Amino acid sequence: MSNPHIDQLTGRGPLRGHKPAGRGRLRKSVEACSYCGERDEVIPILYGFPTHAGFMKAERGEVYLGGCEISPHLFYCKRCDREF
Repeated sequence: MSNPHIDQLTGRGPLRGHKPAGRGRLRKSVEACSYCGERDEVIPILYGFPTHAGFMKAERGEVYLGGCEISPHLFYCKRCDREF
């Protein structure tokens, strides 16, 4: 008897050609700001030294540069100018 999970990985069995779903880089569903309730102005915080792409995203307003010291905050609200 064959194992359907192994068959899926090796390309044999009924799920031939199926590829597992990949993980996204950033979460698409953004949390609401805990101060004002806004969702449209909330962006993720990028910690550490950013790459060139990270700097470009920060210039476009897609991420907030949080610095090298990691804090418990994951998001930044552009409307309130607060991390949460």
